[in-house]
Amino acid sequence: MPSRTETGSDSTASTKEGATTDRWKRTDTLRAWGRLLRLRLRWWSTGHLLATVTACAVFLVSLWVIAHEVRGYEYAEVWAYLQQLTVTYILLAAGLTASTFVVLTGYDALALRYVDAQLSTRRIVFSAFIGYAVSQAIGNPILTGGSVRYRLYSSWGLSPAEVAKSILFAGLSFWLGFFALGGTVLVIQSSTLTAAIDLPIPAYVLGAVTLVPVVGYAGITWVRSRPLTLWGWSLDVPPTWMLPAQIGLAACDLALASSVVFVLLPPEVGVSLPYLLVSYLIALLAGLVSHVPGGLGVFESIMLVMLTPDVPAPALLGGLLAYRGIFHLLPLVLAALAFGAYELKRGVRDWTGNGSVPAD
Repeated sequence: MPSRTETGSDSTASTKEGATTDRWKRTDTLRAWGRLLRLRLRWWSTGHLLATVTACAVFLVSLWVIAHEVRGYEYAEVWAYLQQLTVTYILLAAGLTASTFVVLTGYDALALRYVDAQLSTRRIVFSAFIGYAVSQAIGNPILTGGSVRYRLYSSWGLSPAEVAKSILFAGLSFWLGFFALGGTVLVIQSSTLTAAIDLPIPAYVLGAVTLVPVVGYAGITWVRSRPLTLWGWSLDVPPTWMLPAQIGLAACDLALASSVVFVLLPPEVGVSLPYLLVSYLIALLAGLVSHVPGGLGVFESIMLVMLTPDVPAPALLGGLLAYRGIFHLLPLVLAALAFGAYELKRGVRDWTGNGSVPAD
């Protein structure tokens, strides 16, 4: 029978051995996580560098396209067209912009309904205006507008998962409407657009292909009720009744936004609204995928290529500059002031010891 000393020694040795083993396991785990983190950082840095280089290249090419399209004109002609814009058309463009932001609020209201989060109408309107004003002017909506929503939604009691799902749902709604509206216009106006854009295939074929993702999504909502698992996220399939609302909101958003450009062009030009809408969608898509902040230069270059010579280049460039100022810059300034006032109010309440969160 072993003595108490021997038993204690064995127990101590066993404890030390177990502690050493646990320490080695923790060390191996930390090393594994470190390697994974370095790989992810290396991948992110490479991807970020490639995206930055691509964006710079696209921006420079866009500037060259703009310079090429306006060759032979004086920049004074662009300024002259801006001075010719009447107050009526400027107010009409501002009204259409305000209507667009009302529709944009519907994205967030529907997204919050999807995640079953309860927020007051004032908070939904406030966060939607700030988020979309920032993302439309700067670009990269997931990073810019998403950061604003996370800041506001989390302070109002939403979990990170609810915030992320609502942002993804709103983005999905936009792209559903984008493809649905673009595909429908290409199908309905096939003969006109095929000749106008000089497509190698009939426009209705391209429109039908564009509608495929919308039909596929509709089929998923119709036949599947179980959650989808993507990249470790469990996402509930939205009910079928939300699909018309998603498409309708995005279609109204894009139609109103393109109408802002339409009313800022010379009234005597012979560009139809459907053709302008398709041109706007193509230019918007190019700006989004270019990674250039706000699609600056990319959007304008595509619009110049699509609409000249039907619209004189100085008038078109002047109208696009007015569009940037009314649709992008003005909301961004108002959003910055509103968000600054909100944060100041919040900071004052925290400093004075009042823990309540400002309503808006």
